[in-house]
Amino acid sequence: MPVKTEDRPVKKIREEVIDQLVMNYAHQEITLEAFENRLDLAIGTDDRNIILEQVADLDLDTDTEYQKRKAEELSKDKHFFDSDSENQEKILKVLSSSTQNGPWVAGEKMSVTSILSDFTLDFTDAIFNSPVVHIKLFGLLSSNTLFVPEGVRVICRNSNFLSSSNSRLFGNADEQAQTIIIHGTSILSSVEIKVRVSMKEKWLNFADGVREFFS
Repeated sequence: MPVKTEDRPVKKIREEVIDQLVMNYAHQEITLEAFENRLDLAIGTDDRNIILEQVADLDLDTDTEYQKRKAEELSKDKHFFDSDSENQEKILKVLSSSTQNGPWVAGEKMSVTSILSDFTLDFTDAIFNSPVVHIKLFGLLSSNTLFVPEGVRVICRNSNFLSSSNSRLFGNADEQAQTIIIHGTSILSSVEIKVRVSMKEKWLNFADGVREFFS
């Protein structure tokens, strides 16, 4: 017997609905306008029924090829950081309060672990030696702040668990601009970041990629 809708986690329902929306948009079953409108509603509410209504008239569901492609996209971050781990700049903050700022050199890969700490990573005067900087951030019972200079494009892919985050759209729309990509997990922590890519934009970009793949 299937679990009643009201007993299912909203996050799980939303993920399934968005997957189905992406699949139908990719196969040109719905227009871009319809996809964006339904995506807005699915993302912008915690009402399970409203979320489910967005796919009530769609017959096409996800298949193994879609799930495979999605899994590949989600695994990119892991593979990226697993490779060449010796070349990563590693920052560890435990029971501390500190700021990294000034004209410091930002490498291509950074691993930041902040536990019971208040840590600020300030890129305002940083020297970039790579067009894309990947930051793997893990926060536990901590407060973390990241600042970036104007003109830098920021993409946020971090996950929050029992945490709070304060983010706003920020940065350069030019894909060729200096880019910072934030990966990682925050647990019982607060994270303040300035990001350019919203959840909606992330799904739109992914949907366009899937549509191109299927076409």
